[in-house]
Amino acid sequence: MHIIPFGSNNTPVRDYLFVKKRNQRRHHVPVEKYMPSQIIASSHARPIDKETGFKVGADFQRFSQKNDAFARSTWDAPLQGKRASNFFQAYLMPHAKPRKGEGYQHLDYALRNAAWHMATMLRQFAPGRSEGFQDLYSIHEEGWHEKVETGTPEETTAIVKNAAIMLGADLVGVADYDERWVYDKTFRRQTLKPGLSDNEPKEVPQELPEHMTHCIVLASEMPLSLNRTVPSALSGASSGIGYSKDASTSISLAQFIRNLGYEAYACMNDTGPSIPYAIQAGLAEYSRAGLAITPEFGSRVRFTRVFTNLPLTADKPIEFGVQKFCSVCRKCSDACPPQAIPKGEPTSEPISISNTKGVTKWTTDADKCFKFWCSQNTECSVCIRVCPYNRTFDNYFDRAWLWLAGTRFRRLALWLDDKFNSHTKKKASWWWKVRTAQAKRYSSLTIGK
Repeated sequence: MHIIPFGSNNTPVRDYLFVKKRNQRRHHVPVEKYMPSQIIASSHARPIDKETGFKVGADFQRFSQKNDAFARSTWDAPLQGKRASNFFQAYLMPHAKPRKGEGYQHLDYALRNAAWHMATMLRQFAPGRSEGFQDLYSIHEEGWHEKVETGTPEETTAIVKNAAIMLGADLVGVADYDERWVYDKTFRRQTLKPGLSDNEPKEVPQELPEHMTHCIVLASEMPLSLNRTVPSALSGASSGIGYSKDASTSISLAQFIRNLGYEAYACMNDTGPSIPYAIQAGLAEYSRAGLAITPEFGSRVRFTRVFTNLPLTADKPIEFGVQKFCSVCRKCSDACPPQAIPKGEPTSEPISISNTKGVTKWTTDADKCFKFWCSQNTECSVCIRVCPYNRTFDNYFDRAWLWLAGTRFRRLALWLDDKFNSHTKKKASWWWKVRTAQAKRYSSLTIGK
């Protein structure tokens, strides 16, 4: 539930680099064949930008976590207030404030907060810290005392990816370390539970060592059925499941690498935005809503990262038509309750201090989004629910649709989505009762998530 400047599928407010490429397919294409001619050379540009299409201007500045919307709610008057305080406290059951409305009843908050429980408890592992959100995790055991030989970087990468999937990741990719996507400073604010510490909100130095060489990006699928009830407290369980799973998986993978004698740091929202690394690691493309869209799960994923000095081989960025599809689709911007998602073209003009300076992007309005969250007393992901890529891709029709969306027949794909793929909101009562009414045996094989 953390709003960060570029956005992230770890956050509801997404604001990220506009990635403009020509119409290639998922396989990697030589850089010179699709590098946008309008990319501006600057001192902040990197060779990887030629492959991702990131457009980074000469006025680019690394983001300070103090300016994200959540952090601003502790010091910036436009986002401060009782509603913001109530929103954070609602993730502790005694302060949840259930009501009679569909999707906001006690049962709904009970599941949502249970889904968040693991991430919340790990967050408060060390007194005075907010681990995974403002501080690095410190829960690790001591690793091996010397570096273990694991083969070539390519062989080691395969080993790490295999371990990541076994430890719970749904997707895994590797990117080279890029300091641009690491906060120049982090911002420590109060813990969720009053009285755990007397910390005053303040900026603190970045804890992540600068000599890291690679970033392992992990993705966790969020349950489709819960997402269909957005907006509701019940639907918040979807992101809670993603965060809790991310925390467990990233910490375990970091410990695995430490057990090989190398440094490894598991990160969620504490270190910087995830989307730049997810795209550089070849897991996803960027979209109008600031979501990172994957070919396997669409935008219904949460990303986490493990930074390490373990010798690895970085993956190549992918392209499967998301940018061009988003240029003809406005479903997320039309459906966004506070109208926080742009309908127009990408721009380099920031909306507020919660937007990163020096990049050309579809810029979302973090203030509008956060205020809507507070008014609902829970997070919102309507943009995910209505996205045409919000599918399972476990059947022929969805896979054929994905191919079509990446071709010049993308408008036909959009029409087919309107015709055959309902994105209408489901009631919480549907999730609790109707969808399982015919189940004879409760199993993940018989009851879809």
